[in-house]
Amino acid sequence: MLAGSLSSLGFPAASPALEVFGLKFSSGGAHISRTMMLAELEAVLAAVPVGSGAVGYREAIVDRNVLGKRTDSTRQKSLRHLRELYAMDEAVPIFGLLRRLHALDTSSLPLLALQVSWARDPLFRATTPVIIGASEGDRVETVELALALEATFPMQYSELNRNKIGRNAASSWTQTGHLAGRANKTRQRIKPTVVAVTMALFLGEITGYHGATVFSNPWCGLLDLSADRARAMGQEAHRAGLLNLRAVGEVVELSFPLLADFQGQAA
Repeated sequence: MLAGSLSSLGFPAASPALEVFGLKFSSGGAHISRTMMLAELEAVLAAVPVGSGAVGYREAIVDRNVLGKRTDSTRQKSLRHLRELYAMDEAVPIFGLLRRLHALDTSSLPLLALQVSWARDPLFRATTPVIIGASEGDRVETVELALALEATFPMQYSELNRNKIGRNAASSWTQTGHLAGRANKTRQRIKPTVVAVTMALFLGEITGYHGATVFSNPWCGLLDLSADRARAMGQEAHRAGLLNLRAVGEVVELSFPLLADFQGQAA
């Protein structure tokens, strides 16, 4: 059963600045063909040094074949889908942000990748109400994800494609830890790292969630964080030197010295 609509999640309205930053607001997305490709992303990040340009990522995937694809065609498709999901170009701020935070804690990659792919794939995003609305231990069916897609994009996808997107989304939510199981998937609560929470607070801040509302932004919701828990983990991130946070009641002062260059690109 759907719990709330996509609009209720608080994803920001389309704007040129956010599109330049790397968010996407169109109706298409990689999940019509693939999942979030977490294993492939991890392999590419291991093979390409931080600071590489878009050509470096293309060379790794297509020329060096770090993903072990059999044909040039499948390498090109992998590159195209990874670009749809993550940009694969550090000149695109949201991907540069992922690379910088991943370098601080590689174990955070599933939840960093979630936040970026969710921001860039409206099809994946459309399935979110089912996941957010499910309680721990609830069974989640692929058909529910397909129905959520239809609710967001009515009459835009055939039943065949809706079900395919639903299956791909179910796999992605399993890769992030929100779902567990193979044939029968059940909802699990995730335990985000402080690095993942730093990204969530940063993305909330640049998309207009200021003051105490930053703790209720949609990326914090993706991490299964209540506003109180997001605030507490923000304090942990502050103690870890990942951000500066001073919060007294509704008065919240938040800044990101380590990410200041990305913040400037979101203006």
